[in-house]
Amino acid sequence: MVQYGALDPVGCADIQNTFASKGLLVKYDASGIMITASVTDKPIGVTVSESSRGEDGELEAAGTGTVSIMPLSGVQMIKAVGGGVLKTGERLYVSQTAEADGHVHTTSSNSAFVGVYMGEDGLTPSAGDLVPVLISAVVE
Repeated sequence: MVQYGALDPVGCADIQNTFASKGLLVKYDASGIMITASVTDKPIGVTVSESSRGEDGELEAAGTGTVSIMPLSGVQMIKAVGGGVLKTGERLYVSQTAEADGHVHTTSSNSAFVGVYMGEDGLTPSAGDLVPVLISAVVE
């Protein structure tokens, strides 16, 4: 039997808050990972540490710091269409092109939501690369 999954910590380089501790629920925002702050927010993970620290020893903030998060659960490796840079927490959809049947991509038009990308910020997958996806049953 082969082990198959992606429940590993994810390094988020694009943060929008200072994360003062581990155990904080986070959500995706187009500007970067943020702490959940509303009852309607959809968490995708939890911090496993505080934000990175600068040379002065202070916690780094939005635009400069990083934080590690753990997906909530239900992460699977799924083939991506390729092209474009993925951000942690970005929504992924069923591919609509014949050459990429069974793949996920970032275009939502006329596509079913699959889940959110749970890999490192800045990945540019090639067609057919496996990417970690937090499945929608957990997110929605």
